[in-house]
Amino acid sequence: MKKTILTLISIFLIATGAVFAENVVIEAKKQEIKVDQNKGFFNGDVKVTVGDVTVKSPRAELDLDPNSKKPSLAVFYDNPYAFQNKDNKKHEIKSRIMKVSLIKKTILAEGDTQSIMLKDRQPVITINADMQQYDTNTKLMRAKGGVIVHYNDVETFSEFASAIVDKEGSVKNLKLEDNVVIKEGVNILKGNKFEYIAPREEYYLTGNTSSDLTFDDGTRLFVKSRYQQYNRLTNNVIAGGDVKVNFKDYFAQGPKAQLFVDSKTNKPKEVIFTGRSKITQNGSTVEADRIRMTMEPKEFFADGNVKTSIQGNNGSMEIMP
Repeated sequence: MKKTILTLISIFLIATGAVFAENVVIEAKKQEIKVDQNKGFFNGDVKVTVGDVTVKSPRAELDLDPNSKKPSLAVFYDNPYAFQNKDNKKHEIKSRIMKVSLIKKTILAEGDTQSIMLKDRQPVITINADMQQYDTNTKLMRAKGGVIVHYNDVETFSEFASAIVDKEGSVKNLKLEDNVVIKEGVNILKGNKFEYIAPREEYYLTGNTSSDLTFDDGTRLFVKSRYQQYNRLTNNVIAGGDVKVNFKDYFAQGPKAQLFVDSKTNKPKEVIFTGRSKITQNGSTVEADRIRMTMEPKEFFADGNVKTSIQGNNGSMEIMP
């Protein structure tokens, strides 16, 4: 699952590299330019082209710079549609209102926004949100309000998302915030904040986190903690803060745990708890300063002030004559 999520992250961006220095070409059935008011009004099949970016809408307004009288801000109304073609790729944006700043070099889409990235005419990623904005100066993409991302069978849900991209279009940093849910099939990750740092190939999930994973044989692994950290290079998960792990008939809890994942099968192979921890199986418990639990074979090892409580057949024992 995590490899697929990282693939999603690597293309999670707005590919809007508009060349704002290019001339602005405006087509419409009706055009009215009020130079003294620094305004332009356009109605009927409005089409504005800026470099390789095209915006279409029924109606638009244009602000002119008071000094140069050049276009500074274009506002499109009545469900505008913007698109950009580059080689075999296409990026589309739809919204109720769209604002293109030719000075700040930003595109702001508001109201039922949807961005779709296509490759060879096939959708690669779709982003829905109340608002989406892309800044070509900082290479920062932001989406806010009911943010939903679709990529193959992966879906993410959050209230806020942001991504910083480099000149090649690769994501350097990705953040999802507020009620984050990441789904891939039956697997679900939850938390309040999610951050991916590309140089370290690492992500952090913080704030009442949980991972609910189901494997091919039907077994489930459930991890709950205050934070979870996954590193793709080491292929392991670190969970901290009141960690609870459920696996088959095991229940384990402790202040910190490290989950090691098999790089070939992508299944967990062992969990190591550090700090005073407890593992329970069929009513019997073991407490220790360090507990190591393996998945296949299903075994556990404890050391450091170990305390074992084994549940008997009837829970009592008579030693008096």
